[in-house]
Amino acid sequence: MNKSILLSSAHPDDEVGCAPLIARLVAEGARATLICATNGDVGDVEKKYLENYPSIAALRLAELERATKAIGFTDVITFGYRDSGMMGTADNQHAESLWQAPLEEVTRRVVEVMRQTRPQVVITFNTFGGYGHPDHIKVNQATVAAFEQMQAEPEHPQKLYYMTGPQRLLRLGLATMKLLRRDPRKAGKNGDIDFQAVVEAMTPITTSVPVAGYLAPMWESMRSHASQMQPSPLINVLGPPATRLFFRSLLLSRVIPAPEPQAPIERDLFEGIVASSPLPAGG
Repeated sequence: MNKSILLSSAHPDDEVGCAPLIARLVAEGARATLICATNGDVGDVEKKYLENYPSIAALRLAELERATKAIGFTDVITFGYRDSGMMGTADNQHAESLWQAPLEEVTRRVVEVMRQTRPQVVITFNTFGGYGHPDHIKVNQATVAAFEQMQAEPEHPQKLYYMTGPQRLLRLGLATMKLLRRDPRKAGKNGDIDFQAVVEAMTPITTSVPVAGYLAPMWESMRSHASQMQPSPLINVLGPPATRLFFRSLLLSRVIPAPEPQAPIERDLFEGIVASSPLPAGG
C-alpha cells in the first residue's frame, strides 16, 4: 500500500510534537506532507536571531526548512498567511492574517493539497486549537471541512486525528492551579491562555503509536527552531535520555471514524485503511 499522511498545522514549529511519529512513518516508506498555514511572523524573536534575515517571517521559514528536513517530511507546503497572534489582539484584525481569511478559501487550499498528495490519514489540531490560538482553530475548521468535502471523491482521506497529550497530567496541572488559587483562565506567560478550556476541549486518547526509536529527529527539529525553543544546557544534556525513558509513544485522538465504545487503544494509524491507487509520476 502507498501510505500517505498529512499533518495540517498553522505555524513553523507546530510540527515538532509529531516529529517522532512522522520520522517513523517516513522510515517505513510513507509519504509525509506538512501544511504550514502561516509564516509565524508575530512570534517574539530576539534580535540576535535576525542578523542574517530581512524579517521574522524569513527567519521562521528558514527554521521550518531545517526542522522538516531533520524530521524527514516528503512535502512541505506553506500558505503564506500572516500569523494572527492570540485571540483578542490587534493582529487578529490584520487583513492578511489567517484568522481574517475566508474559511472557504483556506478549505479550498487544503483540498488542493489532499488531491495532490492523497493522504489516507490526516492529523490536525482539535476544535479549540490545542490552547485557543486562532490560527490553530482556523486550521482545524479548514482541515475538517476539506476532509468532509473530499469524501465525495474516489481518492479521499479515510482517517482524521486530533493532536493530544498526556491528559491525566494536564488534569492534574489544572487541579494544582486551583489548589494554589491561581486562575486557570489566565495561564501562560502573558495570562492569555485559558487552561480550563484547554482541558475541557480535549478529546479521548484513542491511539498510541510507539516512537521510542525515533526521538532524535524531534530534538533536532527543536534545535532548528532556535528563535522559539531555547532549552537550557541541562535540558539539552538530560532531555534526550529522559525522553527515551518516558516518551515511548505518541498519543492521538481519532475523530473519524469515531472509535467504538470500549475499543482497544489503536497502535497503527493505517490499520483498516483501504489501499489507494499509486500516485502519478511527479505527483
